[in-house]
Amino acid sequence: MSQAAAGGNMLFSRMSLQDGCRDKQGLLSTIMTYYSHTEYQPTREQVERNRFVFFGLIRCRPWMVVPAGILIQFCYGSVYAWSIFNGPINQLMSADPSKGSAEVTFYIALGVLGLTGAVCGPWIEMNHPRKSGIIGLVVFFAGHLTSALAVHVRMMSLLYFGYGLVAGIGLGIGYVSTIDAVSKWWPRARGTASGCAVMGFGGGSLAFSALNKWLLDHTDLPLAFLILGSLNFAIMLVSVQFISPPPPGHNPDGVVVVDEGDRWQHTQPNALHAVAEKPSVGGGGALQVALAPRRQTLSVSLAEALRSRDYWLLYVAFLSNIVFCLVVLSNLPRLIDNLFGMGRKDPREPPMPAYIAVSIEGAFNMLGRVLVGVLSDALGRKAVFLLLLAVQMVVLVFVPVAIRADNFWAFLGLIWAATVCYGGGFGMIPAFLAEMFGVNNTSSCHGILLTAWSLASIGGGLAFTGIVNRFLAHGGHAYDERIYTVNLAWMLALVIVGFVCCLFVRASIRDRMFPALPNQILRLRVFGRVLRVLAVRNDHSRGSGGAPPTGGCRLRMRVIELEYLTRAEEQAAWEEYLALRAVQHRLMSEHTQC
Repeated sequence: MSQAAAGGNMLFSRMSLQDGCRDKQGLLSTIMTYYSHTEYQPTREQVERNRFVFFGLIRCRPWMVVPAGILIQFCYGSVYAWSIFNGPINQLMSADPSKGSAEVTFYIALGVLGLTGAVCGPWIEMNHPRKSGIIGLVVFFAGHLTSALAVHVRMMSLLYFGYGLVAGIGLGIGYVSTIDAVSKWWPRARGTASGCAVMGFGGGSLAFSALNKWLLDHTDLPLAFLILGSLNFAIMLVSVQFISPPPPGHNPDGVVVVDEGDRWQHTQPNALHAVAEKPSVGGGGALQVALAPRRQTLSVSLAEALRSRDYWLLYVAFLSNIVFCLVVLSNLPRLIDNLFGMGRKDPREPPMPAYIAVSIEGAFNMLGRVLVGVLSDALGRKAVFLLLLAVQMVVLVFVPVAIRADNFWAFLGLIWAATVCYGGGFGMIPAFLAEMFGVNNTSSCHGILLTAWSLASIGGGLAFTGIVNRFLAHGGHAYDERIYTVNLAWMLALVIVGFVCCLFVRASIRDRMFPALPNQILRLRVFGRVLRVLAVRNDHSRGSGGAPPTGGCRLRMRVIELEYLTRAEEQAAWEEYLALRAVQHRLMSEHTQC
């Protein structure tokens, strides 16, 4: 090869490498830009149009979005009644019905739901909720049509694609957009509003369990999917016409740091409206602190929120709260049959038909979403979330006891108690995120958090099924209680981890911003007050007769001290910190002007 040709090849390789780096950098920049702009900014004309709903014929009122959101979530909640289809689909399409191939469809759908929420969260936030709502319901309907075709031609892979992937994408878009749109209309009662909206999702299991059973008794599987898809499509298409975003200024512009009733407002009635750039919230970044006369807020970027350790601690706590019931939701009929019904060693009719138990479970799921949302408004998000995890720990300890005692009603009662906690976590989490990171980041943070739903449904479901299949492959029986004891043991360990993580979540922006001392090791809020753990240096001298050391040795030791601040001490330290931030901002402004 000539030198010119070799040089040309080297130049071409260098140019290709540079182009590849630029392409990679451009892709990364595009992703960062996409996750940096998460605010819906309508024009004046769009704001005027948003004041009317239902094709511009009715003036929008805040209460209208609640029943509309409930109906939309009710239709999406039909996914929770999937377990009614497992048996008939396995009998029709699986070579070995005992392997539970149809159950995988449920895991895929919820897994795709979470991933879709994470990917589409910023886009949902930046657009009108009716736009994303319509796209979600159309895709969900397409998933039902594909599922009808799949069971007609008896292709399990097509069913996974249709209901698992396609309908799962529709679920992710519609779920996030509807709940966040409803909660934004009620800034003073976000937990109640989001709980009411998510209540519909739990109610879907209650109603569609009975409807699915009726359809299976009176028609075949393909027609059942067509009827379900068409019914959901019609209800959601009408309901989404009542979904509209609130007007600008309806929500606080950021995270509320000091509310109207706080003593700061009384001691500083004419507080300077200032902007202090780059205070640290769990790892630095660009923030804005607004010291307003009536309401003090702090604007957190999405990047800040996602870098915060508190977000990921909450992620683990949320994941821990939903694994157990997700597995039970998709396997409850089989559990009842194997432990208390015809699948037992001594077959018998269960005290309650499985489909009725699933329907009642849906009722508790629905009740938990509203009840826990209301409680979180009154008692605080973190305290209620810790209570949910504590109840789940108790349930997981006593479920094996109920199985060994062959006590059907104790077993069901424990399952229903855990279901209240499961639904409650979904009901309060949008409000929790809005208060921690701001309403403009809710859809994005909520969408990414729902990937925990994906991990729980896919990972938890496959782990449960894998343990069951392993026992069966080694000569075990489906009624063997050891199968369920092993599964419940790893679930209990996960819930304990989630409880510990939730303890360390700094739920309020004040806790995340509270000034740390140089010798501080840890800071927690215990019973509403700040507890600091400090490593204080203490010099111990050793000389002859205890005299001051002339030739003796000096020992430097660190002593652990606990400092439990009173509310007055905490408030004084907080006000001093805010005053320092205001002074820093003023000095920076003067320096910039000079």
